[in-house]
Amino acid sequence: MDLSLFGLVPMIFGGAPVDSPRALLDSIYQPLQNGQQINLEEHYSDHLQSLVVNNLQLNVVDRSGARIDPGAPGIVDFNPFLNGTDAKIDNLAVTEPVIQGDVAVALVSFVAEGQPTVLSVSMINDGAWKIEDVASVGAGEKWLYSWLLQFDPYNQQ
Repeated sequence: MDLSLFGLVPMIFGGAPVDSPRALLDSIYQPLQNGQQINLEEHYSDHLQSLVVNNLQLNVVDRSGARIDPGAPGIVDFNPFLNGTDAKIDNLAVTEPVIQGDVAVALVSFVAEGQPTVLSVSMINDGAWKIEDVASVGAGEKWLYSWLLQFDPYNQQ
């Protein structure tokens, strides 16, 4: 386990802006690793937040105006940091983010429900570090979170 994951948690939960890409990843994965629920959207960039809001609005009704089945899978229920909706994660490893100016990227790997997962997390600094996008790049299904939000993979529209 990456022990540096826990070093910045008290500072982050104290309400201070996230001042580094690593601190941002720690603030997301430390609670998730402990099975806690967190408000992911507070960590999203303005662009990613707007995609989530748009997805919610589009998925209320279909093209004909009929209400979509409330039991249908909702993309915003999907947690891109877990590659699913709810899972216990083991063997968490987070690379040191590569930073170029106001953008950064890091790889995150873990095992959830016996499935190894590798994610690429891109971040942007617009006063504080925020998540710009998440991509599944390991074995198994490949996806880009912004694409899932924009293009309705459940074909509900």
